[in-house]
Amino acid sequence: MLALVAAAVAAIVLCPACAGGHTVRLAPNHPGAPFDFERPPCAPAARPSPPAGPEEVELRFLGAAGLYLRWGDDSILLGPYFSNPGIATAGFGSWRADRAAIARGLAGVPVAAVEAILAGHAHYDHIGDLPVILEMAPEARVYVNRSGAHALAPYAGARTTALEDRAGRWVWIARGGGRRPIRFLAVPSEHAPQFDHHLWAAGSVESDWREPWTAHRFHQLRAGQTFALVIDLMSSDGKEVRYRLYYQDSASSRGVGEPPAFAGADAHAYDLAVLCIASYDMVKRGKQPEAILQALAPRHVLVTHYDDFFRRQDLPVRFVALLTDEKVDRYLRAIDGSLATVPAAPPVDPVCGPSGPHWTMPLPGEWMRFRPAGKPSGATSRPVRSD
Repeated sequence: MLALVAAAVAAIVLCPACAGGHTVRLAPNHPGAPFDFERPPCAPAARPSPPAGPEEVELRFLGAAGLYLRWGDDSILLGPYFSNPGIATAGFGSWRADRAAIARGLAGVPVAAVEAILAGHAHYDHIGDLPVILEMAPEARVYVNRSGAHALAPYAGARTTALEDRAGRWVWIARGGGRRPIRFLAVPSEHAPQFDHHLWAAGSVESDWREPWTAHRFHQLRAGQTFALVIDLMSSDGKEVRYRLYYQDSASSRGVGEPPAFAGADAHAYDLAVLCIASYDMVKRGKQPEAILQALAPRHVLVTHYDDFFRRQDLPVRFVALLTDEKVDRYLRAIDGSLATVPAAPPVDPVCGPSGPHWTMPLPGEWMRFRPAGKPSGATSRPVRSD
């Protein structure tokens, strides 16, 4: 592990060309000029007023792989993380949470009403702030892999479910009662390597932690089994999929992390794919994002986990280590090419971050609204089990 951290530091510090700039060259919503994340020409879009209507999906990008999602009266968090230790602290230091950064990052989010918090794996930049956020969301259940469930035992053991125990079946976060329910399906996936084809903090936490996290180091939050998530926003009677999302918090190889085909009432096109751009070029097999876009054919893509989660929140946004302008440009062009024949459904309102018909790179803190479209169609295979 120490050698891996040293290699990461060397790559970041000794190879400026590897870091590149922090610019999207062609941003359709900012025609005629590149979009420089370090010096954005606008502020993140504020929460719309009035709030999203009952048939609109409200999202806020929280930074890294974090999202807030609201559908009617129901809401969830996905991988919220704000504390952002420096690379030396992450590699060698003990866990700590930055309560001020967490409060800033969740300002304007009704955290107390959140019903569930989900993460696809257990690295610190996905679950590292949960001991604090769980105090703010006292009713929220946590869905994370078994490694994360073991680590969270001192804080949320009674309300944590290991994704391994629910993989391959629908899990309902809210069901009926006049509300618009939410369900999800966990799909076994993988975590792309990061530096020199190595995965930092690989392996799993194998037993429940008893001590508070201050007794542990950041790298002891081990990744565990990675999952992607299919998230369905349902009609109030729970019988119809109104909006379908695919969420990944790590890039994966072709054929891995791709959801099953759905039949009958479960069949529905993908309205939105939330894709992790970090390390996309280091997957073991296949070419990304082309492979996952071929499997999903989503109407829009949110490009996330592009921002440097080693930087302090008060500093300008920079791309995550080893993600260059050229790599971002190729990724966005691949989205446009792969989805050229798919009807586009971008955010309803203008956003600040670079955005086009088929993709958006929202700034941390940016609010977005999306609208469902169409009815379920296209039975292709057997239904999936439902809990």
